[in-house]
Amino acid sequence: MPDSPAASPAAAPNRAPDTSSPEPEPQSGAGPESTLPPGWLELLGAAGSLLSLLTAVLFYFGWASTDAETRALGLRDTVLRLSTIDYLLRSVDALFLPAALVAAAALAGTGLHRWVTQDPGRAEAVTRTLRFAWLPPVALMVLLPRFPLLELLVPLALIPGFLLTTYARTLSRAGEPSSAADRRRKLRLWALTVLISVLALFWAISAYAGMVGRSRAETAARSVDTAFPSVVVFSEKDLLIRGDGTCFNRIEDKDSAYGFRHAGLRLFHVSGDRVFLVGSDWTPGRGTLWVIEKDDSLRVEFADVKGRPAKEC
Repeated sequence: MPDSPAASPAAAPNRAPDTSSPEPEPQSGAGPESTLPPGWLELLGAAGSLLSLLTAVLFYFGWASTDAETRALGLRDTVLRLSTIDYLLRSVDALFLPAALVAAAALAGTGLHRWVTQDPGRAEAVTRTLRFAWLPPVALMVLLPRFPLLELLVPLALIPGFLLTTYARTLSRAGEPSSAADRRRKLRLWALTVLISVLALFWAISAYAGMVGRSRAETAARSVDTAFPSVVVFSEKDLLIRGDGTCFNRIEDKDSAYGFRHAGLRLFHVSGDRVFLVGSDWTPGRGTLWVIEKDDSLRVEFADVKGRPAKEC
């Protein structure tokens, strides 16, 4: 028999070429989470909430104090047409002291917590005492109808009273296990306490704003002629501004663009093109508030107390 041909090597199975490239290794610092501290979202959320609450407090205080001031002067704040920025600016100067007191109270609370948690026996005694911190402010609420001066003291006492009570009831003791149900109970208790504290805060702001507004009104009523800038209005026609220490006279100069001069006026408020004027003898409840809109037919001159002429009329 003829020699058989040499056995050919077995054909290798057909395989698709591997075109996939190796996955790149993640580089350190590539993602945004690696460049930001942990918990940054929670921090931004807390800062945004505090900023929103502060803005609301400033606006409410500005409105409440302006409303109390204008009511004491026999007016309404809607007459002045104040903007949101006006209300915010009117509240800044009066809230410096309350803001400093709140910051001091927060620092004191931080120190109290550290002092309490250093000693388990001390923590037990403090929690037994603070569990009933809500009772004194609630007792003051009963006396509120008989003593209106407590209108500011009661809400200011409610806030620390409820905060200290919740702190004492949610303070974890050393070595005490904390279950999920216990954490949910503490969270609900703190949420309710924060709600009560915010309501009491706006109550206190309303009372304090009323005091500030009425004080501003008393100061304005006493110092209309001595502290308000004087105003002289030149007009083409008679504006019919009469009384409260004002005066007017015709301008005889034929080359003058104006025919009348109104003096003895004091600047009460300015809002856009609207100028609010009162007379030098203006008193709350009996005087007149004049409102003029500046245009080409008017010329309004202002002078401070030092630059005021000795004889205006």
